[in-house]
Amino acid sequence: MIRRNTSNEGSARTDGMMIVAVMFIAAFTFIAWTTNPVYTGIGVGDRVEELKGQMTTDGVTWTDFDLSDNYDEMWSEGEPGIWTMLEFMDTNCGACINAAPKITDYARMWTGDNPTKPIPENITVEFVAVSISLWDEDTAGKDYGRDEISSFKDEYNHDFAYVDMQDNSHQEKWGNFGTPTYFLIAPNGIIKFASPEGNSDSVWEVMDREILGA
Repeated sequence: MIRRNTSNEGSARTDGMMIVAVMFIAAFTFIAWTTNPVYTGIGVGDRVEELKGQMTTDGVTWTDFDLSDNYDEMWSEGEPGIWTMLEFMDTNCGACINAAPKITDYARMWTGDNPTKPIPENITVEFVAVSISLWDEDTAGKDYGRDEISSFKDEYNHDFAYVDMQDNSHQEKWGNFGTPTYFLIAPNGIIKFASPEGNSDSVWEVMDREILGA
């Protein structure tokens, strides 16, 4: 009688592959359960949404703006970085007009060569105003355009950047909100303050707390 010659080599190889697969799945599951994901959005704790457009700092020259240029996702406390105070505004908005002189004062406290706030070494604070449109351009008494942005900027001595987003292209990712609306963004792109959420503290108080530890 001829005895069938069997080998355990193939079976052992299969068992080994199954063990590796099980270990891989277990490791992946562990990482998924123990990792706190950061979502993109416009709420506190979210990684800030994309924001791109054309900006001016002098009211004359317009250049490309990309909010992501201000942050580094790998930033951690104690490292150099840029904090961004983002204001969505409308040059025809009464509340924005009332807030404009206050923002002039706060910008001088936080920005420029001689800020009066005790900002930590290697930390920079930037103010960015995003000009949007609450009314249609044909609405009587509501004028829009880059000349209007420049005039508003000059009237209130705002030395910081203004971004032209009067086409309201921000709404696709940021939503449709009123003005003025404020966001404070950490150097890693994480939102620390979002006025649409409703807050007992102002963005200025949160800036003191988050940036200065006050």
